[in-house]
Amino acid sequence: MSTVANPGTAKVGSRFVPAFVTFMAVSAAMVLVQFATAPREWHRWEFLGLALAGAISSRLKVKLPGLNGNMSVNLPFIFIAMTRLGMGEALVVAGVSVFVQSIPKAPHKFVPVHALFNISTALVAAGLGWDTFHLGLAAHWNLEAALVLACASHFLASIVPVAVIISLVENRPAFRTWSDIFDLSFPYYLASTGLTSIMAGVGVHANWATLVGIACVMFVTYRCYRRYFTAMQNSQLAQPALAKAAAAAK
Repeated sequence: MSTVANPGTAKVGSRFVPAFVTFMAVSAAMVLVQFATAPREWHRWEFLGLALAGAISSRLKVKLPGLNGNMSVNLPFIFIAMTRLGMGEALVVAGVSVFVQSIPKAPHKFVPVHALFNISTALVAAGLGWDTFHLGLAAHWNLEAALVLACASHFLASIVPVAVIISLVENRPAFRTWSDIFDLSFPYYLASTGLTSIMAGVGVHANWATLVGIACVMFVTYRCYRRYFTAMQNSQLAQPALAKAAAAAK
């Protein structure tokens, strides 16, 4: 799932949060400059389909247990865009998907700094993934190796900034936060890479029927993650009460 954070509620580490958000925004601007100076490729119908599918699936999101962030099932569409579309199109798919994911559900209000950080992270990750995939193909790697390395690059470029910003906001150890996000999101990154690999291996185009099929798989995955995360949250809430009951019984 695509992972985003909510950095606008900083308390202890507030003086570092604006600097890190600015750093990510500048990094995203550099990715856009690279696109502006690169040859352009356009795949109109695949692009529109992936952008729409990514935006719709972005509303299927679950809160990360114990962390100030959430995950969404838009990741396969971003990966497919990285490996089938031009760089500009892939960046638009990633940016639109994560922007929609960053819009909070009522009664929470939209906070621009949240969206700025999350979109910047998405653009950096998608740009790095796109570059890695195409550099791998240019180096005559096989398709699967280039795809796996591109998805791994996207994975690290996504969760490391999120772990850093959450650790700054909540005064948590950065490595522990990264480890928690890694454990929660890695299985889904692996499944998304597998779906993208299947599409690339059999040469299937991102037509509407294919996107609807992937969306159905993602919806089932969303339901499973939601039930799993809900059980984790209930277990975390029950632990203090169980500890008090155990202490009272002694």
